[in-house]
Order: sequence, then C-alpha cells, then structure tokens
Amino acid sequence: MCGSIASSGKRYEKDDTLEMALKVKSHLEKQGINVIMTREGDEFVTLQDRCKKANWVMADLFVSIHRNSAEGGDGVEVWISNGEDEESSKLASSILQKIDQVGMQTNRGVKTGTSENSEADYFINKNTKMPSCLIELGFISNKKDNELWDKNVEQYAEGIAEGIMQNLEK
Repeated sequence: MCGSIASSGKRYEKDDTLEMALKVKSHLEKQGINVIMTREGDEFVTLQDRCKKANWVMADLFVSIHRNSAEGGDGVEVWISNGEDEESSKLASSILQKIDQVGMQTNRGVKTGTSENSEADYFINKNTKMPSCLIELGFISNKKDNELWDKNVEQYAEGIAEGIMQNLEK
C-alpha cells in the first residue's frame, strides 16, 4: 500500500510524506526535540501500530503527514478530532499558519471529523491519547501543488517543525 499516486504514475504519496517527515524530524532534532517516527524507510506500518507506538511512548504530540488526491482539488488542510480538543486545534492552526506563510495554492483550513463524515474521526485522531493532527499537504493529483511541494519542501518542513515547537512550549 503506497497511498495516493500522481496521474503521471511517477510520484507516490509514501515517498513524498517520508521525505517530509524526515526533514521535519531533522529540524526538530536541531532544536533538541526528541522525535519518535512510526517509519523511517519504505515500509508499511498499520494505523493501529502507529497509534500503539505513540501511545506506548507517551508522545507529547502526534502529527501525521499525507498528500491529498482528487480531481480538481488543491491546497492544504489539517484534520483534527471532532471532539472538543483545544490542544489539537492549536497544534493544527499553528502548523497550517506556518505552511501558509511559505505559500500554498489554497488554505483549506483546519477541519474536524473526516472528509466523508464530520461526526467521525480519522483513525489516528481517534486512537491516539495526545493532541494530534493529520496534515493533507497539497494534492498529489494537482500539478501546481506538486510544483509548490518541490519548490518549498524544505520550507514546509521547517514550518511544520516551527508549528510543532510552538505547541511544545508551555
């Protein structure tokens, strides 16, 4: 399973998101933040195992990075649980603001629930015991979003890291 694939068949969500996660990790570690990754290579890890690991190590935050895919879609959105979770909302807003400062096609906002059901939750937002968010960092099916990704990958990673750090400062 590799997630979304660009229409060219040459760009895979799993590769983009791993690249981004490793860059975010590097930025955070430079600031002395201990980062626990659910994967560091081209391997499949179930959602259950991702949540189990985060809960077992008692992570302070859980950030899941993805690429969206839909014909005609563009931009960045961040998903949180539909419950009243102020810390997840602050985390998602901080990250989205930092990415928006770098530049994106469309700021789709912080959203609750799932794209199909506002009363449901994405698995990681439902099954982690810490503030969490799921970033949809542009549409892999959109040429302009991919161009922005390629142009700004380092700045996006830095922005995500800064958004995370804002929420670790108490």
